[in-house]
Amino acid sequence: MVLVSIIIPCYAQAAFLPEAIDSVLAQTYPHYEIVVVDDGSPDDPLQVVKRYASVRYLRQNNRGVASARNSGIQASIGEYLVFLDADDRLLPNHLQTNLKAFQEHPDAGFVCGDYRWFGAEGNWHVHDCRPSPDHYATLLRRNFIGPPHVVMFERQILQKVGGFREDLVSSEDPELYLRIARAYPIYCHHEVIAEYRRHGAQASQKFDVMLKTSLTVLRLQRDHIKQNPVYREAYNNGIPFRQRLYEGGLQEQIVRDIKTQRWHRATEALFVLLRYHPRGLASILWSKLRKIILGIASGSASARSD
Repeated sequence: MVLVSIIIPCYAQAAFLPEAIDSVLAQTYPHYEIVVVDDGSPDDPLQVVKRYASVRYLRQNNRGVASARNSGIQASIGEYLVFLDADDRLLPNHLQTNLKAFQEHPDAGFVCGDYRWFGAEGNWHVHDCRPSPDHYATLLRRNFIGPPHVVMFERQILQKVGGFREDLVSSEDPELYLRIARAYPIYCHHEVIAEYRRHGAQASQKFDVMLKTSLTVLRLQRDHIKQNPVYREAYNNGIPFRQRLYEGGLQEQIVRDIKTQRWHRATEALFVLLRYHPRGLASILWSKLRKIILGIASGSASARSD
């Protein structure tokens, strides 16, 4: 039986860590190792890990999730790898389903499945992984994969492409998907194999960071699409898709920061919107201006009636 390494980076998520570990221990496939990488966390994940005799633990200075995952790669020995964030969970069929997909598609750069939300009401997504014409083009248009714990990687391929880029503060997993998909076919089996927690402190709720890094990752593909008109079209469609994806959340974030007088945070987000989605900034300004105009008009009408 092949060994699967489940790498769990943890920073300020020790409260959720037991659920993540327990979800691995509940797997129907029994041959795995768990490596928790404490990325300089302030809330002492070691006290959680001590409850589990089989879980390995290593600590590093805070260098970000990409670095923590790369450290986990170096410390682990499994032929296949899964990256589970400390606030998320695997479903019991995860390892067995992904390994079966690798057996059926041994040429795949990685295999993946679907996920479901938990932790908040009204969260949903549409799983659409149809290649158009291949998965690299699909990923240029949109990240249909989602969180990294729906993916299983083969160690040999992950090491060959260089692991996660540590110079990205976010979106390091979509960048890795794109880098592998350029060189290898990938396979999605569609089964729901993971749960993705929704909470206010998660990185994906920092909409200014997500907008900036997602478009930065897309722009890293420019040298690889020049000679392919299909990829160029997918790239051009991918820019407005990502802008629309984060526009509403970023506008709400800016308004919330202004109302709570977090001026520095609001200013930073406004600059991100100006640089990466100027139409989104124009939309905010027009919305505010429209309210002012309507207020003036309403006041004038009231004065005339008096």
